[in-house]
Amino acid sequence: MEKRLLRSITAVLFALTVAACFVLLNFPDLHVYALQRQLETAGRGREGRSVLDLMRRETEILMGSETEPALKKQLRLELPKDVEENEVEIRGLYVDQTVEIVIPRMDDSYFYDYPMIGSSDHITDVKYDLEDGQGVIDIQLDGVFEPDAEIEGRYLHLGFLDPREIYDRIVVVDAGHGGSAVGATKQGIEEKNIDLAIVQELKKLFDEDPQNIRVYYTRLDDSNPSLESRVGLANALHADLFLSVHNNSTASGRMSGINGTEVMYRVSDESGRSKQFAQFCLDSLLGTLGSQSKGIVAGDEIYIVRTSEAPVALAEIGFMTNQEELDKLNSQDYQKKAAQALYQAVLRMLEEKDE
Repeated sequence: MEKRLLRSITAVLFALTVAACFVLLNFPDLHVYALQRQLETAGRGREGRSVLDLMRRETEILMGSETEPALKKQLRLELPKDVEENEVEIRGLYVDQTVEIVIPRMDDSYFYDYPMIGSSDHITDVKYDLEDGQGVIDIQLDGVFEPDAEIEGRYLHLGFLDPREIYDRIVVVDAGHGGSAVGATKQGIEEKNIDLAIVQELKKLFDEDPQNIRVYYTRLDDSNPSLESRVGLANALHADLFLSVHNNSTASGRMSGINGTEVMYRVSDESGRSKQFAQFCLDSLLGTLGSQSKGIVAGDEIYIVRTSEAPVALAEIGFMTNQEELDKLNSQDYQKKAAQALYQAVLRMLEEKDE
């Protein structure tokens, strides 16, 4: 009886030893399988699959190895073997507080073939999706940061910099409306397109400005960020100024003789800087465009004006319900003049702050 029991125990121990050896020898394959299962079971939402927990686990595993080199920046991604450095795109989607990495020919096996490791500081989520034969990785942050990327060999090293540590001044410029929110529409001309055209001309001026001023734009295409996102960008950046570009119409929407330029400001700004900024914008626009003054007016009923923490001016360049002004607003020459006027107003206001 005792011998039979002893043989049974020996057999069980032998089986456990064999199983343990099998697990140890095949650990890499089992680890890959586990990662694969996590990716397959991860919830796919509107913005893709989350791999933040996977990144944290991979970091714990790999950075615990004595042979693993120290990180050069906050994150490290290995590029697929068939992807060249110049094929990788890194974009700052500042309104969404997201850094986007586009890697061609990426597939669902990427995150277990090429682990992403690093610190999750300031990272709220990491999601990826496959679009048109390429992978799109969205690193969602808890604030607005500038991507600091360096590719060395097969590795992409990525950090996130506070804009306030890089730039002397920060300005946020908002082109009103966009997407399905067209704004005022007259004779087939949509306000959203005029607003955007003026802002694009303004961007050209700031791009050539030698000063260390960083300008962030709520949109540079036919998108329609939410009002919360627009003013939220300025607030998250602790911007020095927030400028929103619009065009006006009569309350009835009918064509009329009413014309001119007005600028809204935040009355509740006790420092008076919003009112000062609005006045600078109005003066500059009137002097450059030769338009009639409609004055600076209280804009606290407007969400992005009321909730802006930075001095804010919402410029209504002209009336689309006035034929002469509509024709001007729809011309590139007038749009350039409006942009030049706003550019000068912003610089003047920034100079005032320095004094």
